Amino acid sequence: MANATQRGKVTPNKSLIALAITAAMLPMDGAAYAEPGLIGDKASWETEEYSKDWGLAAMKASSAYMLGFSGQGARVGVMDSGALLFIHPDLNSDRFHAVAAVGNYGSSGLRYPQSAVGSQGEYTAGEAFDLTGQWIAEVNDGHGTHVTGTVGANRDGEGMHGVAWGADIYVANTGGTDGNNYGPFQDYSFFYTGWKALVDAGAEVINNSWGTNIRIADNGSTGNDGGNTGVHLPANNMTQSEYEYFYFNKKYGANPSFVDAAYDAVKGTTVVQIFTTGNRDFANPFYRALYPYYHPEAEQHWIAVAGLQRVTGTDKYALSYTWNEAGEAKWWTVAAPGSGIYSTTVNAATGAAGWGNSSGTSMSAPHVAGAMGVLLSRYQDMSALQVREVLLTTASHQNLDGSTLENWTAADGVPDVRYGWGVPDLDKGMYGPGQFLGKFEYNLASTPLDVWSNNISQQALDAREQEDLAWLQNYQAQGIAAGGAYELGNSFVVNDGNNDPTDHIVSQADAEQWRQDYYSQRAAAIQARIDADLYTGSLVKLGAGTLIMTGDNTYQGNTRVEQGALYGFTESFGSGTVAVNGGKFGVLARYNDAFTLKGELAATESHKANIEVNAGGTYVVSTGASVNVGQLTFNHGSMITVGSTDKDVFEEVFNHGTVVTGTVTAETLTGADQATATPQYAFFKTDVDISGNSLTARFGRNQDVTFASYASSHNGRSIGQAIEGSGSGTLFDTLLMASGDEVRNTNDALGSDMYLNTQNASIVNAMTLSRVVKDQAVGVGGGRYVETSGGAGRLWVAPIGSWSTVDYGQSSMDVDFYAALIGGEIDASPSTKLGLYFGAGSTDFKGDRQSKIDSDDLHFGVYGVSNIADLVSLNYGAMHTRQSRDAHRTLQVLDQTASNSVSPDVNITQLFAEAAYSGWTTESYSVESYAGFGWLHVESNGYVETVNNMQFTTDVDNQNLQVTTLGARAALPFTLGDVKMAVKSDLYGTRFFGDTTPEATMHLADSGVAKIQGGKLSHLLGVGLGIETKLNNAATFGISYTGAYNSDVTSNGFYAKLKIDF
Repeated sequence: MANATQRGKVTPNKSLIALAITAAMLPMDGAAYAEPGLIGDKASWETEEYSKDWGLAAMKASSAYMLGFSGQGARVGVMDSGALLFIHPDLNSDRFHAVAAVGNYGSSGLRYPQSAVGSQGEYTAGEAFDLTGQWIAEVNDGHGTHVTGTVGANRDGEGMHGVAWGADIYVANTGGTDGNNYGPFQDYSFFYTGWKALVDAGAEVINNSWGTNIRIADNGSTGNDGGNTGVHLPANNMTQSEYEYFYFNKKYGANPSFVDAAYDAVKGTTVVQIFTTGNRDFANPFYRALYPYYHPEAEQHWIAVAGLQRVTGTDKYALSYTWNEAGEAKWWTVAAPGSGIYSTTVNAATGAAGWGNSSGTSMSAPHVAGAMGVLLSRYQDMSALQVREVLLTTASHQNLDGSTLENWTAADGVPDVRYGWGVPDLDKGMYGPGQFLGKFEYNLASTPLDVWSNNISQQALDAREQEDLAWLQNYQAQGIAAGGAYELGNSFVVNDGNNDPTDHIVSQADAEQWRQDYYSQRAAAIQARIDADLYTGSLVKLGAGTLIMTGDNTYQGNTRVEQGALYGFTESFGSGTVAVNGGKFGVLARYNDAFTLKGELAATESHKANIEVNAGGTYVVSTGASVNVGQLTFNHGSMITVGSTDKDVFEEVFNHGTVVTGTVTAETLTGADQATATPQYAFFKTDVDISGNSLTARFGRNQDVTFASYASSHNGRSIGQAIEGSGSGTLFDTLLMASGDEVRNTNDALGSDMYLNTQNASIVNAMTLSRVVKDQAVGVGGGRYVETSGGAGRLWVAPIGSWSTVDYGQSSMDVDFYAALIGGEIDASPSTKLGLYFGAGSTDFKGDRQSKIDSDDLHFGVYGVSNIADLVSLNYGAMHTRQSRDAHRTLQVLDQTASNSVSPDVNITQLFAEAAYSGWTTESYSVESYAGFGWLHVESNGYVETVNNMQFTTDVDNQNLQVTTLGARAALPFTLGDVKMAVKSDLYGTRFFGDTTPEATMHLADSGVAKIQGGKLSHLLGVGLGIETKLNNAATFGISYTGAYNSDVTSNGFYAKLKIDF
């Protein structure tokens, strides 16, 4: 919602190393944009382009950028009046998406009831709509283009850039201009379709800046800050705001409203809707931003946004004086920059792209949407609902110089009635939540490490409980009379687009019923929070990743560890009990934060953690530290071990053989003798002593094992040796902390020879293909006993199917090979024929359920046959197969797995020559013995796979193989009725020489290079059996079986051939 009175004229493991800066090299005046921003250097991000929008500095966005977070991986939706996507240079990249909405209006009404007749935007029930988020001339204005730029315009050195310039931006269209009235006038079906399309496209948060508020006949009033409120439906208190809720109910009747559509589209998801409070001088927001007050189940999905302005002549900020305040929506409201915001524009008359200033809460909301995008990229294992809590609880009520925002009245940590939570703070937001607003379940499923250094309290939760309980008690004592008098609409006339000045008036009975409806919902929601103990902040740690907490935390609920690891200072776990039900937990004395670049942090021990280790949970005594805790209890089935969050400790012990110690001293230590010691490290010996109320741990290297000790294959041992030989790097450091099974599984997963063994399988298939071509060319028994018409040329086709079971090296797979060949040959002389062929097909390599390769194959080649004195024939040729592969494999490093998709194309070239002796042939049968020689050259592209931001690059060696074949084939002709036929057989042995073992070089992230290999290609025994028939004087048809066998391969193939003379 832009402020019409102030609008100016408008003319894209989460370790820090792995967070790649998403500023790509974008085209700019024929040159390339070079990102000047550096990790850890905040000032380097504050370019001229950055400074064009003062809102970035107000929200401290450069603090996020310097840590590598710009929205990458996040998906932000925009519902507005379209955007000039792919045309405006700042909105032109593959990060932008125009979302389509197709359907029919479910009702009839007016988009712009406040406008003159003929300009009210009439729509009719059943009328079709079909539009995208692309800006539409003569339908949309420039509002959506400006908003979209603020959310995520390109950072390219030109114009300005958005808050979340690394995020994917999804834009849907309101079908109108910013004049769309967000009173009870819009169609549910239209907006539900648009919002749902954004949700279905993947948007995690949706910005809604569009529209204007309900108009009334001018009463000449002004607001508390001097704003003109005379023509606007008042919202200065709950009596007035409640009327707008009544009016919506009256207009829509039993049908849901378009604001219900906003909630319905995200209900049951984790998507967050953002709405503006409004641009009028009222103490409460308008209905759509206040919606959760009447529908408390929607609150977790809602953010309301008030406006922020710069105080003239200072570097300070204030709530925009004549715009709506947070009021009763303070628990889900923030205030964001909205006055004089520079962003992308489109000229509504010409469609020309540009940049310019605009003002209003319309400009505030996209700053919040962009901030959500940045935080979503920071916390990739949080849902948008959880990131919303981080945004709210880390918002600031201070100016950049540390002074308090003008007219802020709330206590620290509590939302203000004017500003709500304050201004989004992308500095503080990098360091974890500021408060818990109930039970916070953090599932670090894909992120190996997160660090929270904020002090986490629950002041707001305490204040919310006090306020909610007071409301509930008042309601229980007085019923709906607690709400006081009713506003029924008798004191004003709504400009609703019709001539009836009274149809907005609500009856007393309806007002009472509707108040009862939402009072009941509010009371039930408060009671549900009481019953679920949600007025107490608590934490549940889930997922395999590690969470480090270093703040002085005062939340009052318990902390539960179910999975992964949780470490922190003794004062970092609130005043409740830490229950370790699974995973690992440990208390630290110091922590060097290289993740969010806080550096060395030390415990204050302002209060001490109380810890209960239950069955399945492990307490980790931290090496090199002496820590104090409160009560430490070990229950039956609990475990205890020794460890460190500092990789340097592991490196020091492993590389230099030192022994380190650590101590935990408890005020009360119970059951430690029940805990099972779990020295589960692959490379270290541990020991824990219990003395009084203290646990003392020692940690040293196990000299009896190496990295290669934990491998069950040649490749696994090669990889282990390479990692240990490097002595450093991410993979080395990661595996140092692992158990023996984890190292073994990692070595064997990385050393899988599945890809390499597909080379052998493809060589066998190439031999099958050459067998088909040679058999067709030689035509043993066919030329002699199935007479042709004597033509000088022939066309032939041969469909082939082969199904193999392969068990090379350490991997087994099923291989399905299909091809269809078409060829032609001519008689070059009475004793020689020459031919060529081409074809296509596919090969499917199916390993275990985590490994699969699909290949599209192309084949072509030439061949010839020469006869010498009817006793000897020579068969020769060249063949080439190109496999375009799509491969999928799951790799594992410790407990982190990643599914990788790569496309390593393979080329196989073979030359062959074969000599056959037919001196044993008679009139009744044909027998030939033959010997052949072949040469194969196999090339494969390399491929790159990643696990938890560690990159593994494999370069496959070329193979050159020599092949010899000895065999005999025979044909027996017979006649079935008038049809001439022949039975054919073939028996041969094949031997391979040269590069019979496929090999590759694997770069193990930054921890060494290993040589890996597949299984050796063994000698083959082959058989063939077929039948051929003469269809007429010009055509023959045959069906054959071909098989190849050794201890590693069982291949069964069938092919048919049709040859036509001409």
